[in-house]
Order: sequence, then C-alpha cells, then structure tokens
Amino acid sequence: MSNHLNPTLHQNWKTNGYLKIPGFFSTEEVVALQTWVSEISCWQPTREKWMHHYESTPDGPRLSRSENFVPYHAGMKATVTGGKVLDIVSELMAEQAVLYKEKINYKYPGGGGYAAHQDAPAYEFVNYHITCLISVDSATPESGCLYFASGRHLEGFIALDDKGCVAPETASTMQWVAVPTDPGDILLFGSYIPHKSPTNRSDQPRRIVYLTYNAHSQGDWREQYYADKRQVFSEYAKDGSNRDKQISKIAHFQGKVVNHGR
Repeated sequence: MSNHLNPTLHQNWKTNGYLKIPGFFSTEEVVALQTWVSEISCWQPTREKWMHHYESTPDGPRLSRSENFVPYHAGMKATVTGGKVLDIVSELMAEQAVLYKEKINYKYPGGGGYAAHQDAPAYEFVNYHITCLISVDSATPESGCLYFASGRHLEGFIALDDKGCVAPETASTMQWVAVPTDPGDILLFGSYIPHKSPTNRSDQPRRIVYLTYNAHSQGDWREQYYADKRQVFSEYAKDGSNRDKQISKIAHFQGKVVNHGR
C-alpha cells in the first residue's frame, strides 16, 4: 500500500476520528467528478439498478440521494474501487479495503439536513468501516457541511435513540466542529464518530460523494448490502411504520421524502 499520510495526520485521525485532506483531487479530476455526478443525477429511476431518493424543497421535488451507481458508471467505478482513494483508506485501515457502499447526497437549496448520528448502526455485516467524503461542490456551514463531535468516536455507541440516532439531549451537550470543504477536498471518518449536517440555507447545491469501505478481511458485502436494503424497505412499505419515508435504516434524514426510486 502507498503511504499518503505523515505521522501527524495519522495522529490527528486517531485523536479526532476524522481527517480532512484539502486538494486531494486535481482541478481536472474535479471537473470529471462534477460531470459524472450530473450524469448520474439525470438517470431515470429504476427498481433494479441504481437507487434515487427524492425530497421536497422550496423548488419542488429534487433528488436527495443516489446510490448503487458504481456498476453502471465506468469513470466513477475506476475512481472509487482503485487508485488513490482506495490507497488512502487502506492505509488508515492498515490493511486492504474494499468498497462497501456508495452514495451521492445532493442537498439542493432547501434540502434537508441530518440529525446527529453515528454510521455504525445503519451499516450491517461488518463491525467497522471508513467513509471517504469527496466534495463535489463547496460545503459551508450555510450550505450544510458536516459537523463532528471530535474525539467522541472512542466511546463506541453513544446514547442511541429509537431512530438509531444520537439522542437529542445528548447531542445538545456535545461540542460540534464545522468542517467546510472545497471541490476536490476529501474528508475521511470512521463508523463511530458522531456527525450531523444542517439544512442547505444557501442558493447553491452541496453535492457530495460518500464512499464507505470495510477491511477486505471482513468480506465483500456490497451486493448484499443493497439487496438487503431493497428487501427491508419493501417490508417497511407494507408494515405501516412509515419507515419507508426514510432514506436509510436509521431515521436521521430531516427532509421530507416525497418519492423513492428503489
């Protein structure tokens, strides 16, 4: 595995539970990523391949999230399943990583935020993973960048409520650090670091690619993850629980879901 990180960055990762690397992608690579995200956003909904989720915004229904697009987009597949992204995640894991799942969160103007949560409760089959966020657009506190509770990843599960999130009364006592990103920056964070993001109050989209990886030694679960998610949400749609209005197994999304392209 290649070494991308110096000892100071490794220590920051261990201490804070997240790591921002500015300018990880070149200007040309950012243009390609922006083009690819736009292409994926134009794909028509399907129940067998990629997955689109929609939300209500002041401008009407807009895409909130796309998932399971890697098998259907050659450029994105090459970028996220090999090369420097996989290398840097593998370095942090201290072993070879494999893609577990992928998503684009669009967060158009007025798009909903996400309540304080940890990712671990939503991602089954493995006990630890690392997510690599790629900033496609600028993400600011106004447009809904991520906030982290630095260092709290060392505590394991924290005050999970019935939604699978960090209980609001606990979240309100945490010290939250805003981590803005520019196009081409990446932000790495693990399963247990509490994080959240507010509604987009700007007039620009805040498109971000989230790539989640697990250690190869724990298996390749990507296809199983999406098969399981489709099955579970099919059951949600029938059980009267209203959980089919979520976009994840945990109810952290704070926007209003208006349609699903599962």
